[in-house]
Formats: sequence, C-alpha cells, structure tokens
Amino acid sequence: MKPIEKDIEDWIKPYATIVGEKKDYDLELRKKNPAEFFIKLTIPNNFENYAIALHSYWINYNVPKNEIKESENSDKDLPEEDFSRVNWKHFYHLKQVDFELNSAILNSVEWKKPFKQMNNELFPGEGLLDEEHLNSLVETIIEIYGNQEIEVFYTFLSTNDWEKDIMFSGKITDLPSLIKKENLRLTPSLIYPKDRNWVVNTDYDLAFTTIGGEKKFISELVRKNKNEIYQIERKKTCYNSA
Repeated sequence: MKPIEKDIEDWIKPYATIVGEKKDYDLELRKKNPAEFFIKLTIPNNFENYAIALHSYWINYNVPKNEIKESENSDKDLPEEDFSRVNWKHFYHLKQVDFELNSAILNSVEWKKPFKQMNNELFPGEGLLDEEHLNSLVETIIEIYGNQEIEVFYTFLSTNDWEKDIMFSGKITDLPSLIKKENLRLTPSLIYPKDRNWVVNTDYDLAFTTIGGEKKFISELVRKNKNEIYQIERKKTCYNSA
C-alpha cells in the first residue's frame, strides 16, 4: 500500500472519535447498552449489520504457579511470543466471574475490572485490533467482494514517531503486510473501501473494534470468530451503502 496525501472521507470522518467532530453522546444509552452506544459513536447508521471485535487478553502459561502474583510496574517484561491469546469470555471464566458482553465492555472503558491483573497476564490493548481478526477480515472481504480498493488511516498515536497522521491507499490483499511497517506500532485506526459497503474503526482509547457492513459480511465474520467478534443490534434509519 502507498501513503497518500488526503483527509479521511467525509462520510466516516465524524465517527473517527480521535479526529472526528461527532458529539452526539447519549449517556443513558451508554449506561443501558454500551455496545450499541459505541457502535453509534464510531460507525454511521447506514449499514445492515454491526459487530464488535474484542481485543484479546493474553496469558503466559510458562510462569510457574508459585511465581504468579498481582502485576506491578516493576515486573520484568516477559517475551511476547510466550503469551497465548484468550478471548474475554474464557478469561472471565478463568477468573470465575460471569461474562456479560455489555457489562464487560463498560468495565473495559471505565477500568473497573472485576479481577486483578496478574504478572503473567496482558489485558486487551487499546487501539490494537488483533492481527488474527484483521487477517480474518481480509479473508472474508476477498471471499465476498473480491480484492477491493481500500483506504487506511493511522492516527499519529498509532505510529512510532507520534508526529502525524498517515493515510494509505491500495488493495485489501496488501493490508496484512502494511501493519509490518517499521513506522507503524499498532493496527489501523480506520479501514474502509471506496465502495463504502463496510467500515472498521479501531479507536485509540478502546479495547475493542467496531465494524459495520452488509448482513452477509458481518454474519461471516462472527461465524469465523466465535466468542471474539459479536454481532450488535442497532436501530437504523436507512440503508445506503453507496
């Protein structure tokens, strides 16, 4: 993919909460249905279906049980390759805490975790879509729509130099290699096709990614990523992918 000098497309820019201008905060909805609230905040209301991809927890099973303790800032960093992905539902089960999607989402936003973080655990990364989810996204799009032309936005906070936002343009098949670039430290902040029939928004401050698209696209993503990507109901006013 090649870097381009342009702004985010007008139809999605207000919903890019890092740089956008959308200020429609329904605080009552945030309390009652956090999943729908964050979909409403980050995705236009013109798609057939919506989903949330929960960024994984990680556990290092190589740490001896007698050395596992509550995490502290002074803990020695463990090799990333020693950690295994664990979905939210399973992590809650390991902690012997009931998992309910909306309460878990709100806990993640408010940092009101119902359990302590141990020194062999990593909590979900904010602004960091799982690479596995990104690869599944690419695979699903190619299956349904072919090798679409896309635009990709990185907020400066997701780059290594923290200096400026970056936009890229190219084919969907080029996306997995883009995240390997040395100047990019996280996955993209926004991904959308020029056809405007889906969008993926990974806000820098959220431990989950929001997705909008056609029913067949969302259904397939959810099917392929059980207990990791959840379909979210949202009241919609219209459907216009063009």
